[in-house]
Amino acid sequence: MKHRIFTMLKLVPTLIIFATACYSPVEYNVVDESRLVKLRVSDNTIAGTFSGISDGRSLCSIGNNEFIVASGTGTLYRFNSPAMELDTSFVIGSGSGSGYGNMITPKPGSIYVIGAAGKIIEVNLATNSVIDEFEAGPMPNALCASPANQRFYVSDGSDRQIREIDPVSNTVLRTSTPLNSVPVSIVIESFQNAYLLAASSCEEGSVERVTLSTFYVNSISIVSSSSDITAAPAESIWAVVHPQWFAENGSISICSNFFNPEIFSISIAGHPTNVCSVPGSTLFYALSYMGDGTSRITAINYFTREIVAEVDIPGFPWDITSHANGEYILTLTSDI
Repeated sequence: MKHRIFTMLKLVPTLIIFATACYSPVEYNVVDESRLVKLRVSDNTIAGTFSGISDGRSLCSIGNNEFIVASGTGTLYRFNSPAMELDTSFVIGSGSGSGYGNMITPKPGSIYVIGAAGKIIEVNLATNSVIDEFEAGPMPNALCASPANQRFYVSDGSDRQIREIDPVSNTVLRTSTPLNSVPVSIVIESFQNAYLLAASSCEEGSVERVTLSTFYVNSISIVSSSSDITAAPAESIWAVVHPQWFAENGSISICSNFFNPEIFSISIAGHPTNVCSVPGSTLFYALSYMGDGTSRITAINYFTREIVAEVDIPGFPWDITSHANGEYILTLTSDI
């Protein structure tokens, strides 16, 4: 669920992909149709597909049986996962080149999404309607939620700060000092519930560690520029993906502990843009662009540090997530 190294901004009819150093644009023309693929974790086979969504941007799993797709048109699409059928769709805002790229569920009954003009939008899942809209920084670009305290966090692409939000009042509680580089993806670890990790797309490849008790920020050196970050549930293991657009392939960094972590790099075919963890497993799943309109889902065992499965799917990668019970993962791609 997250902004990545290519931080795709739809400025109709042009797609801008930020590729190498911080915010260096490469332009592509796009076709708006997006596609969903559901993969069964037990045997890495495709369990369902759905196509025809206009300008899909991000995914959010709701429990085990539902998920939502956010569209750049300002529409949310709500799906029945077992049937892979569209349940309903509803508009939450105007079309946006930069919005609708991240969704989280920090409290029961609501999802939050970055909307048009940098607003944070709260949507009530019972009524499928917007119940609040507020600001949390000049240019919010990524969200993550804490399972421990029902707080959520917003990173900003303009002032490089992290803001802690109270979802009861939707107000900013704390603001960090500026990070050393622009964050593109953030995650809360659930092993100690003590740290937020922020990945950067800048060439030096740093990951910023924010201590939640003090909001103190310091840096962890990583392999290279990153596009997405995730943490294994209830483990001191986390992962960062590196597309490395000007090399033949990208890589994933498997990292253990949060202080001076041991970092193990694994080459991944194509260019991994997104990564997610899977509850109840020892797997990270990376979604990579292979070129020629094809993406690849790669399953990596973070204990053995081995690739255990590869599945090719059509389209350019946008997002990947898992259901809460770890039975399935969901991917979102689009034709370009």
